[in-house]
Amino acid sequence: MLAEMVKVPGLDGEKMGKSEADNAIDINAPMAEIRERYKRKGVTDQQRKHVTDPGDPYNRCKSVYAVHEMITEGERETREIAKACMNAQISCVACKTKLCDSIAKILVPFQERRAELADRNDFVREVLHEGGKTARARVKETLAAVQDKMGVIIY
Repeated sequence: MLAEMVKVPGLDGEKMGKSEADNAIDINAPMAEIRERYKRKGVTDQQRKHVTDPGDPYNRCKSVYAVHEMITEGERETREIAKACMNAQISCVACKTKLCDSIAKILVPFQERRAELADRNDFVREVLHEGGKTARARVKETLAAVQDKMGVIIY
């Protein structure tokens, strides 16, 4: 259902999308680049002018805290970050750093595995070929039944 879809906020707090390269994070980018981009462009509570000002991560943090809620492991951790923000116990920079740590936990293993496979084209092709054969064998019977019920005749 469309109402239940998740909107991933980009760096500016609007919807992240690959057509908006300046607003998105490339999953192949080095973590140092991702950290720098969030540090410079990630939108936090813009009404929070000083570290000692309490923030509102739920309503005024347009990109950083929203992504925390999606990827930071454990609801307790995200609530602690929100509470620290609201009590001016964490800076926006520290919040962005924590977010990037959470991103790294997910992204770095993916990037490492991708790099391993990038040098093994023959292996990747073989896996795809064998997977295709398996898929075709699994759907062959179902496809034949559907074609029969629809009256499709293959010559």
